[in-house]
Amino acid sequence: DLEEMNRLIGEFIDFSRGLENDAPQTIDLSRLLHELAHDATAGGARIEYRVAPPCVRTLGLMALRRILSNLLGNAQRYGAGQPIILELSCSAENTVFRVLDRGPGIPAEEVENVFHPFYRLETSRSAATGGSGLGLAIAQQLADANGWKIELLPREGGGTEARLSLGGIE
Repeated sequence: DLEEMNRLIGEFIDFSRGLENDAPQTIDLSRLLHELAHDATAGGARIEYRVAPPCVRTLGLMALRRILSNLLGNAQRYGAGQPIILELSCSAENTVFRVLDRGPGIPAEEVENVFHPFYRLETSRSAATGGSGLGLAIAQQLADANGWKIELLPREGGGTEARLSLGGIE
């Protein structure tokens, strides 16, 4: 339908623009984590997050927000209605965000594939059961452009840990 095609075109344009870097800003990542948790909770998600001490970094806020929003949206979509845990660890060596869900997880042989444009584990292509398959491709592209690393790891007890590592203090 036309609305779905417009949404797909918009997402494809986002994908093609994905390497554009936004101007670095100095931000408190702990505050960002709080905002993301608040927004997701207002949207009906069950979010648990651990309040972290201030963690100030200078980076592209739009890219970071887009990546984390995508990872959080996937956890909401595939997390089987279970609470989602958001974590931030911050040290001189590395800054790491974790989004943990209790969904079905991602088979090990599919982890690399889910970062390819338009690839979906759920093959019906129904908007009710998943997105267009561009979200993780865009997130990966933005992470690569900023020198960050995204990993999708199996979670002990079931589910997925989506981990975004930003590196240390420059």
